Amino acid sequence: MCGDSSSSAVFNFCNNVSKQIVNIQQCNPIFQPTPSLAALTYFTNPTGLVINGSFTIVNTSTSSVFNVNYTTGVTVSTIVITAGRSETIFVEDLKTITIESLTGATPEANATGSLVLDLHYCVKCA
Repeated sequence: MCGDSSSSAVFNFCNNVSKQIVNIQQCNPIFQPTPSLAALTYFTNPTGLVINGSFTIVNTSTSSVFNVNYTTGVTVSTIVITAGRSETIFVEDLKTITIESLTGATPEANATGSLVLDLHYCVKCA
């Protein structure tokens, strides 16, 4: 396959195109009052770079519910994560992640959890 000009291969490991990919891997704690007065922003992409990858929301609250809004390109999506649950979302062109905590079956003062980012973007793609 090496040196073959066929476009049938998904990956061409012999291609010497210079690329620089940057990875973002971090874990952010979530600690906010329940219910939230407004959704809090946990991630924003103010650059023109296309950020892809995944993020995981972990809700460690005993009752609170997370209302998670995220924007990819120009599309806004919402997922609901109940207490004690987690959800992983795969994204392309991530712009923002906001989280609002809602009161669950039993009121609690604060919602807790974490936002785990595993994202990447290309700095030099030529």
